[in-house]
Amino acid sequence: MITLFRVYQSVNSAPSPDAPGPEKSMSSVNDALENARFTYEQHMRTCRQCHADAAPCAVAKHLLRIYNLARRDRLRATGGHDMPTA
Repeated sequence: MITLFRVYQSVNSAPSPDAPGPEKSMSSVNDALENARFTYEQHMRTCRQCHADAAPCAVAKHLLRIYNLARRDRLRATGGHDMPTA
């Protein structure tokens, strides 16, 4: 319930018109990508449905979509040059 409230707050809190747009630092972009990758991989290792069906479940598809969005953000931040990850 608290999470939904925080999402509601973040969506409904309008910035002032004079405030500059949010800029992502390179470390936050990398952190978001690593977090998305870790979450997706952890889900794929632990989800019973993904293992039983040998196909990704709806949650896995959603997590993969989030990972792909984070990867695109990093590509935009680096000017289209993807840095290798370990």
